[in-house]
Amino acid sequence: MKSHKNFIGTCLVLCYCVFAPLVWSEQLKESVSDINPSPEILDAMIPENQQKIMTGLAKFASQYKRTSNAVQQYLIRQKRQQFLAEHLEGLVLTEWIGRIKRLRTTEKGKASLRIELATVPPQDASDNQTVQEFSVTMGTWNNSSTDADYNTLIFPETPLHNWLANINNGEWVVFSGNIFLGDEDFLKESSPTEAESMLSPQFILKFEFMDKIDFKNLEVSNSQSSGFSKSKKLSIFVRPELTIRYYQDYRLSNYDWDYQKYIDRWHQLVDYHWHNHPPSDYLAGSSPEGGEVFVLATVGKDGLVSNYRVSSLGQISDNMREAGLEATRTVALPPLPEEFRDEVLKVEFRFDLLPIRHLIKSKEDQVTTDLLIQEKTTESDNESVSKMANKHLKKQLLEQVRVSFHEKLRQELTSHFQPHQRFDPSLDLRIELSINNSGKIVEQKLSRPGKSVKFQLAVLNGLNQARFGSLPKPLRSEDPYRVRLRVIP
Repeated sequence: MKSHKNFIGTCLVLCYCVFAPLVWSEQLKESVSDINPSPEILDAMIPENQQKIMTGLAKFASQYKRTSNAVQQYLIRQKRQQFLAEHLEGLVLTEWIGRIKRLRTTEKGKASLRIELATVPPQDASDNQTVQEFSVTMGTWNNSSTDADYNTLIFPETPLHNWLANINNGEWVVFSGNIFLGDEDFLKESSPTEAESMLSPQFILKFEFMDKIDFKNLEVSNSQSSGFSKSKKLSIFVRPELTIRYYQDYRLSNYDWDYQKYIDRWHQLVDYHWHNHPPSDYLAGSSPEGGEVFVLATVGKDGLVSNYRVSSLGQISDNMREAGLEATRTVALPPLPEEFRDEVLKVEFRFDLLPIRHLIKSKEDQVTTDLLIQEKTTESDNESVSKMANKHLKKQLLEQVRVSFHEKLRQELTSHFQPHQRFDPSLDLRIELSINNSGKIVEQKLSRPGKSVKFQLAVLNGLNQARFGSLPKPLRSEDPYRVRLRVIP
């Protein structure tokens, strides 16, 4: 009998050891990200003050959960208030890390945003039993009436509002902002009950800066983690990614024939029609961000086109898609050469609607002016807030330089891509480049080689022929400048 009890006890201990860590793991999966960075990465990236706050809040949540005594719960809340006052005296958060949990708009399009803060899972599995409901969010009010005295809602036509148009729930971000004083928790908190305030607090924040973090396919070694400052570590995760197409003007279903004369004539006529009949709404500046239109044509041996299929990427209207289709089908084709062995030839033309830089810049300049006016007319004694607002403006200007430089990189790289065979459209090659101030590639790393060695060699051959100019002055502080290239057929 005693042996039987020991056996049951042993089983219970094993179950605890196995499943207790899973409790946190599942909680982290549901509450922090669908893409779970490793604890090593989180530890390297999360600011020290954020981790201290999260560890402390988790401890108080655990204590609160353990007792049902109302007086003890009140005293625990008072201790938490004192803890927050000691560690957040400046009421400013700088480059904290979390995940978009809720993004909504009010009746006038103002954005309301909540971010769930990241934390490093505890190493001691015994801490997991009492914090299953624990989570912490920072964000705006969700309506104009409660926001009247705080001004946290994000107005349309501001840089942050425009940036949020390209973000989704669940994505990781780094953010800065200022928090507000509250009565019961030191910080202003919006939970409807005391229990929710202790177990899953919702602190009010006015965002001043935000950027996306890409944790995909990323590993940080111990040497990287220990050798970099927090800001340097952060630059690894916000490294820009540039998508480049191997086929620029067109791609074929078969390259095993003397296609150059046949396709060159067709492409010249298509290109002539496209540039002489551009989409009217694009010229009018209705979609200055631009995009790409793809027209896939199926050609029989007699030169007759049996089918057209149109697709697009970016800010593309129906009128733009129709312009690409019209440019393709206006050309009468001769029969395919006799040496062409397939029953049909599939040709996909690519029409690139480049960003209209002066219109985008004009819009951004207006936004910058509005922000400066807003900054001057806002009554605030918090100098750090002003500094963060200025940082946000500088980031917008830096982004303009970055986009322009990336376009030059794109043009230089693609000018050396020469299609001599067909590659699978699903191929995806990732390369990390480090470029010094003089424009020389000092490091080149294949982070995702892809499934095709031939495609890899074709891309690398074009890359080795590329020559870059000196880095723009605003980017030289990042020497070496790191960029990820994503090359797809």
